[in-house]
Amino acid sequence: MSIETDGIAYARGRFVALDEPVIPIDDRAHQFGDGIYEVIRVYRGKPHLLEAHIQRFDRSAKAIGLTLDRSLDGLVALIEEAIVRSQLQESQVYFQLSRGIARRDHAYPAVPTHLSLTVRPVDDSKFTAVRERGQRVILSPDIRWQLCFIKSLNLLPNVMTKQKALDAGVNDALFVRDGFITEGTSSNVAMIKDGMLITHPATEHILHGITRASVLSMCADLGIAVEEKRFTPTELMTADEIFTMSTLTEIAPIIEIDGQAVGLKALSPGSVVRRLQSAYTATLPL
Repeated sequence: MSIETDGIAYARGRFVALDEPVIPIDDRAHQFGDGIYEVIRVYRGKPHLLEAHIQRFDRSAKAIGLTLDRSLDGLVALIEEAIVRSQLQESQVYFQLSRGIARRDHAYPAVPTHLSLTVRPVDDSKFTAVRERGQRVILSPDIRWQLCFIKSLNLLPNVMTKQKALDAGVNDALFVRDGFITEGTSSNVAMIKDGMLITHPATEHILHGITRASVLSMCADLGIAVEEKRFTPTELMTADEIFTMSTLTEIAPIIEIDGQAVGLKALSPGSVVRRLQSAYTATLPL
Protein backbone atom coordinates (compact mmCIF):
# COMPACT_ATOMS: atom_id res chain seq x y z
CA MET A 1 0.00 0.00 0.00
CA SER A 2 1.20 3.51 -0.83
CA ILE A 3 0.61 5.71 2.21
CA GLU A 4 1.19 8.86 0.19
CA THR A 5 -1.61 7.90 -2.20
CA ASP A 6 -4.08 6.12 0.04
CA GLY A 7 -3.65 7.61 3.51
CA ILE A 8 -3.35 6.05 6.94
CA ALA A 9 -5.54 4.75 9.75
CA TYR A 10 -5.47 4.45 13.54
CA ALA A 11 -7.41 1.91 15.59
CA ARG A 12 -7.06 -0.03 18.84
CA GLY A 13 -4.16 2.15 19.92
CA ARG A 14 -1.89 1.91 16.87
CA PHE A 15 -1.42 3.18 13.34
CA VAL A 16 -2.37 0.65 10.67
CA ALA A 17 -2.85 0.36 6.93
CA LEU A 18 -6.30 1.36 5.70
CA ASP A 19 -7.05 -2.19 4.58
CA GLU A 20 -5.98 -3.92 7.79
CA PRO A 21 -8.91 -5.56 9.65
CA VAL A 22 -8.98 -4.07 13.14
CA ILE A 23 -12.58 -3.59 14.36
CA PRO A 24 -14.06 -6.51 16.33
CA ILE A 25 -17.58 -7.71 15.54
CA ASP A 26 -18.79 -6.50 18.94
CA ASP A 27 -17.81 -2.84 18.46
CA ARG A 28 -20.95 -0.85 19.26
CA ALA A 29 -20.20 1.62 16.45
CA HIS A 30 -21.27 -0.82 13.77
CA GLN A 31 -23.86 -2.72 15.82
CA PHE A 32 -25.77 0.28 17.17
CA GLY A 33 -24.24 3.35 15.53
CA ASP A 34 -23.38 4.10 19.15
CA GLY A 35 -20.79 6.81 18.83
CA ILE A 36 -19.81 10.18 17.41
CA TYR A 37 -17.50 11.51 14.72
CA GLU A 38 -15.85 14.57 13.18
CA VAL A 39 -14.32 15.45 9.81
CA ILE A 40 -11.52 17.99 9.48
CA ARG A 41 -10.14 19.41 6.24
CA VAL A 42 -6.37 19.62 5.94
CA TYR A 43 -4.92 22.30 3.64
CA ARG A 44 -1.23 22.25 2.78
CA GLY A 45 -0.59 19.81 5.61
CA LYS A 46 -2.35 21.94 8.25
CA PRO A 47 -5.75 21.10 9.83
CA HIS A 48 -8.30 23.88 9.46
CA LEU A 49 -10.38 24.97 12.48
CA LEU A 50 -9.02 22.02 14.45
CA GLU A 51 -9.81 23.43 17.89
CA ALA A 52 -13.45 24.11 16.98
CA HIS A 53 -13.89 20.55 15.70
CA ILE A 54 -12.29 19.11 18.84
CA GLN A 55 -14.57 21.14 21.07
CA ARG A 56 -17.67 19.98 19.17
CA PHE A 57 -16.44 16.38 19.39
CA ASP A 58 -16.21 16.81 23.17
CA ARG A 59 -19.73 18.31 23.33
CA SER A 60 -21.15 15.42 21.29
CA ALA A 61 -19.42 12.92 23.57
CA LYS A 62 -20.87 14.54 26.67
CA ALA A 63 -24.34 14.68 25.09
CA ILE A 64 -24.52 10.87 24.78
CA GLY A 65 -22.50 10.00 27.86
CA LEU A 66 -19.23 8.97 26.21
CA THR A 67 -15.87 9.28 27.94
CA LEU A 68 -12.98 10.25 25.70
CA ASP A 69 -10.12 7.78 25.75
CA ARG A 70 -7.55 10.61 26.12
CA SER A 71 -7.36 14.32 26.89
CA LEU A 72 -8.37 16.87 24.25
CA ASP A 73 -4.72 17.89 23.95
CA GLY A 74 -3.84 14.22 23.47
CA LEU A 75 -6.45 13.95 20.71
CA VAL A 76 -5.01 17.01 18.96
CA ALA A 77 -1.53 15.50 19.17
CA LEU A 78 -2.77 12.22 17.68
CA ILE A 79 -4.46 13.99 14.77
CA GLU A 80 -1.37 16.07 14.06
CA GLU A 81 0.81 12.96 14.16
CA ALA A 82 -1.55 11.14 11.80
CA ILE A 83 -1.40 14.01 9.31
CA VAL A 84 2.40 13.95 9.34
CA ARG A 85 2.49 10.16 8.98
CA SER A 86 0.08 10.28 6.03
CA GLN A 87 2.49 12.45 4.02
CA LEU A 88 -0.59 14.13 2.50
CA GLN A 89 -0.81 17.87 1.95
CA GLU A 90 -4.49 17.98 0.92
CA SER A 91 -6.55 15.56 2.99
CA GLN A 92 -9.45 14.95 5.31
CA VAL A 93 -9.20 13.54 8.81
CA TYR A 94 -12.13 11.41 9.91
CA PHE A 95 -12.21 10.30 13.54
CA GLN A 96 -14.90 8.57 15.56
CA LEU A 97 -15.45 7.41 19.10
CA SER A 98 -17.43 4.24 19.75
CA ARG A 99 -18.93 3.42 23.14
CA GLY A 100 -16.63 0.43 23.07
CA ILE A 101 -16.32 -3.26 22.42
CA ALA A 102 -18.75 -5.48 24.31
CA ARG A 103 -21.21 -8.28 23.75
CA ARG A 104 -24.29 -6.90 22.02
CA ASP A 105 -26.81 -5.54 24.52
CA HIS A 106 -28.73 -2.26 24.53
CA ALA A 107 -27.53 -1.19 27.98
CA TYR A 108 -24.33 0.89 28.15
CA PRO A 109 -21.43 -1.49 28.85
CA ALA A 110 -18.74 -0.76 31.44
CA VAL A 111 -15.88 -0.90 28.90
CA PRO A 112 -13.39 1.63 27.50
CA THR A 113 -14.49 3.77 24.57
CA HIS A 114 -12.76 3.08 21.26
CA LEU A 115 -11.25 5.82 19.07
CA SER A 116 -10.47 5.23 15.42
CA LEU A 117 -9.21 7.60 12.75
CA THR A 118 -8.32 7.87 9.08
CA VAL A 119 -6.44 10.41 6.98
CA ARG A 120 -7.29 10.22 3.28
CA PRO A 121 -6.48 12.40 0.27
CA VAL A 122 -9.03 14.97 -0.93
CA ASP A 123 -9.75 15.58 -4.59
CA ASP A 124 -11.09 19.11 -4.43
CA SER A 125 -12.17 19.26 -8.08
CA LYS A 126 -15.78 18.17 -7.47
CA PHE A 127 -16.13 20.63 -4.59
CA THR A 128 -14.63 23.41 -6.69
CA ALA A 129 -17.19 22.70 -9.40
CA VAL A 130 -20.22 23.20 -7.15
CA ARG A 131 -18.63 26.23 -5.50
CA GLU A 132 -18.25 27.84 -8.91
CA ARG A 133 -21.34 26.65 -10.81
CA GLY A 134 -23.80 25.97 -7.99
CA GLN A 135 -25.88 23.03 -6.81
CA ARG A 136 -29.27 21.61 -7.78
CA VAL A 137 -31.28 20.28 -4.83
CA ILE A 138 -34.68 18.93 -3.86
CA LEU A 139 -36.72 19.42 -0.71
CA SER A 140 -37.41 16.35 1.42
CA PRO A 141 -39.10 15.64 4.78
CA ASP A 142 -36.69 15.72 7.72
CA ILE A 143 -36.90 12.11 8.88
CA ARG A 144 -34.03 12.38 11.37
CA TRP A 145 -34.28 12.18 15.14
CA GLN A 146 -34.64 15.22 17.40
CA LEU A 147 -31.04 15.63 18.53
CA CYS A 148 -29.39 16.65 15.27
CA PHE A 149 -26.87 18.88 17.07
CA ILE A 150 -25.04 15.70 18.14
CA LYS A 151 -22.63 14.56 15.43
CA SER A 152 -23.75 10.98 15.81
CA LEU A 153 -22.80 7.94 13.75
CA ASN A 154 -26.52 7.36 13.12
CA LEU A 155 -26.64 8.78 9.59
CA LEU A 156 -29.08 6.42 7.86
CA PRO A 157 -31.75 9.13 7.35
CA ASN A 158 -29.10 11.41 5.83
CA VAL A 159 -27.81 8.61 3.60
CA MET A 160 -31.31 7.68 2.40
CA THR A 161 -32.20 11.28 1.65
CA LYS A 162 -28.91 11.94 -0.14
CA GLN A 163 -29.53 8.88 -2.33
CA LYS A 164 -33.05 10.13 -3.02
CA ALA A 165 -31.48 13.34 -4.35
CA LEU A 166 -28.91 11.49 -6.45
CA ASP A 167 -31.61 9.24 -7.89
CA ALA A 168 -33.48 12.43 -8.87
CA GLY A 169 -30.39 13.56 -10.77
CA VAL A 170 -29.47 16.46 -8.46
CA ASN A 171 -26.66 17.20 -6.02
CA ASP A 172 -28.40 17.07 -2.66
CA ALA A 173 -31.55 17.58 -0.62
CA LEU A 174 -32.65 20.11 1.98
CA PHE A 175 -34.62 18.85 4.95
CA VAL A 176 -38.03 20.30 5.82
CA ARG A 177 -39.33 19.88 9.39
CA ASP A 178 -42.71 21.20 10.56
CA GLY A 179 -42.93 23.44 7.49
CA PHE A 180 -39.46 24.99 7.88
CA ILE A 181 -36.11 24.39 6.19
CA THR A 182 -33.55 22.97 8.60
CA GLU A 183 -30.34 22.03 6.70
CA GLY A 184 -28.86 19.79 4.01
CA THR A 185 -27.96 16.12 4.33
CA SER A 186 -24.38 17.08 5.27
CA SER A 187 -24.39 20.86 5.39
CA ASN A 188 -26.02 23.91 6.88
CA VAL A 189 -28.01 26.23 4.62
CA ALA A 190 -28.50 29.98 4.51
CA MET A 191 -30.19 32.50 2.25
CA ILE A 192 -29.62 36.14 1.42
CA LYS A 193 -32.69 38.40 1.29
CA ASP A 194 -32.34 42.16 0.81
CA GLY A 195 -28.70 41.99 1.87
CA MET A 196 -29.35 40.03 5.08
CA LEU A 197 -28.08 36.51 5.74
CA ILE A 198 -30.80 34.31 7.25
CA THR A 199 -30.11 30.84 8.62
CA HIS A 200 -31.85 28.39 10.93
CA PRO A 201 -30.97 29.06 14.59
CA ALA A 202 -28.56 26.67 16.31
CA THR A 203 -31.22 24.55 18.00
CA GLU A 204 -31.25 20.80 18.56
CA HIS A 205 -32.73 20.35 15.05
CA ILE A 206 -29.54 21.24 13.16
CA LEU A 207 -25.87 20.43 13.42
CA HIS A 208 -24.00 23.40 14.85
CA GLY A 209 -21.67 23.60 11.88
CA ILE A 210 -18.06 24.72 12.22
CA THR A 211 -18.13 26.31 8.76
CA ARG A 212 -21.47 27.90 9.63
CA ALA A 213 -19.93 29.52 12.71
CA SER A 214 -16.99 30.72 10.63
CA VAL A 215 -19.35 32.27 8.07
CA LEU A 216 -21.36 34.10 10.73
CA SER A 217 -18.13 35.48 12.17
CA MET A 218 -17.02 36.66 8.73
CA CYS A 219 -20.36 38.41 8.24
CA ALA A 220 -19.60 40.62 11.22
CA ASP A 221 -16.27 41.58 9.65
CA LEU A 222 -17.82 42.19 6.21
CA GLY A 223 -20.75 44.22 7.50
CA ILE A 224 -23.34 41.65 6.42
CA ALA A 225 -26.40 41.60 8.67
CA VAL A 226 -27.35 38.19 10.10
CA GLU A 227 -30.62 36.88 11.47
CA GLU A 228 -30.87 33.37 12.88
CA LYS A 229 -34.50 32.40 12.37
CA ARG A 230 -36.56 29.65 10.77
CA PHE A 231 -37.77 30.13 7.21
CA THR A 232 -40.22 28.31 4.97
CA PRO A 233 -39.66 26.71 1.56
CA THR A 234 -41.69 29.56 0.03
CA GLU A 235 -39.37 32.14 1.60
CA LEU A 236 -36.35 30.18 0.43
CA MET A 237 -37.60 30.07 -3.17
CA THR A 238 -37.81 33.87 -3.27
CA ALA A 239 -34.35 34.51 -1.79
CA ASP A 240 -31.77 36.55 -3.68
CA GLU A 241 -29.04 34.02 -2.96
CA ILE A 242 -28.95 30.58 -1.32
CA PHE A 243 -25.92 28.56 -0.24
CA THR A 244 -24.71 25.66 1.86
CA MET A 245 -21.85 25.57 4.36
CA SER A 246 -19.76 22.51 5.20
CA THR A 247 -16.20 21.39 5.92
CA LEU A 248 -15.39 19.83 2.55
CA THR A 249 -17.64 21.78 0.16
CA GLU A 250 -17.03 25.03 2.08
CA ILE A 251 -19.47 27.68 0.75
CA ALA A 252 -21.46 26.59 -2.30
CA PRO A 253 -24.43 28.33 -3.95
CA ILE A 254 -27.75 26.64 -4.70
CA ILE A 255 -29.19 27.56 -8.10
CA GLU A 256 -32.13 25.15 -8.43
CA ILE A 257 -34.71 23.73 -6.01
CA ASP A 258 -37.22 21.10 -7.11
CA GLY A 259 -36.52 21.94 -10.75
CA GLN A 260 -37.02 25.70 -10.34
CA ALA A 261 -34.19 28.18 -10.88
CA VAL A 262 -33.43 30.13 -7.69
CA GLY A 263 -30.84 32.48 -6.28
CA LEU A 264 -28.92 32.99 -9.53
CA LYS A 265 -27.57 36.31 -8.24
CA ALA A 266 -25.16 34.22 -6.14
CA LEU A 267 -23.14 33.41 -9.28
CA SER A 268 -22.50 37.06 -10.07
CA PRO A 269 -19.19 38.79 -9.23
CA GLY A 270 -19.62 40.81 -6.05
CA SER A 271 -22.53 38.75 -4.72
CA VAL A 272 -22.68 38.01 -1.01
CA VAL A 273 -21.81 34.37 -1.70
CA ARG A 274 -18.75 35.36 -3.75
CA ARG A 275 -17.64 37.76 -1.01
CA LEU A 276 -18.01 35.05 1.63
CA GLN A 277 -16.13 32.52 -0.52
CA SER A 278 -13.22 34.94 -0.88
CA ALA A 279 -13.22 35.73 2.83
CA TYR A 280 -13.29 32.04 3.73
CA THR A 281 -10.41 31.25 1.37
CA ALA A 282 -8.39 33.98 3.10
CA THR A 283 -8.78 32.13 6.43
CA LEU A 284 -7.28 28.86 5.15
CA PRO A 285 -3.81 27.77 6.30
CA LEU A 286 -0.96 29.00 4.11
